[in-house]
Amino acid sequence: MKITLEMIDELRSRVNVTYEEAKDALERTEGDVVKSIILLERQKKGYKDSKQSKKAKANTGANKALNTFLSTDFVLKRKEKIYLNIPLWIVLLVGLFTMPFSIILLVVLLLVGYQMRIVTGKKTKFDINKNVDKMTKKFKETTDKIFEESEERRAERDSETVESEDDENEEDEITIE
Repeated sequence: MKITLEMIDELRSRVNVTYEEAKDALERTEGDVVKSIILLERQKKGYKDSKQSKKAKANTGANKALNTFLSTDFVLKRKEKIYLNIPLWIVLLVGLFTMPFSIILLVVLLLVGYQMRIVTGKKTKFDINKNVDKMTKKFKETTDKIFEESEERRAERDSETVESEDDENEEDEITIE
C-alpha cells in the first residue's frame, strides 16, 4: 500500500513521534494506521521500561554500596581485647571535625601498640597496622639506601681529595728539586 503524507500526519497527531518513525511504522504494518499506533505505543512502552530498569539497577547498586558503608566498623584492639568497635561513619565524622587531634591520637595509638582495623561483617577490609608497617619498612629501606649511596659518594669524594692532595704534594716536590 502507498503511504501518503496524510497518513503520516494522522499517525503523528495520535502518537508523539517523528515523521521518520511514523513512516517506518506505516511501512512495517503495510499502511495500517491502527496497527502502526499499536506498534509505536509498544516501542515507547519498552523504552520507558528499559529506562525504569536502568534506574532500578542504579538504585540497587547505590543501596548496596550504602548498606556496605553503613555496616562497616572501625575496631580498635590491643592484645586480643577490643576497646572500641563503632561504625566507620561515626569515626569519619568525628575525625573530620577534630582533624588535628584525631591524627595525633591515631599516631599515638599506633605507637603504643593498638591494632586498628576496618571490618565489614566478619571480614577485615583494611588492617591499618599492616599497612603502616609496610609503609615504615619501605621508608626504612629507602632511607637506608639513600644513606648508603651518600656514604659511598662521600668516600669517593674523600679518596679523590686525598689523591689530589698527593698529586699536589708530588708537584711541590718536583718543583723543589
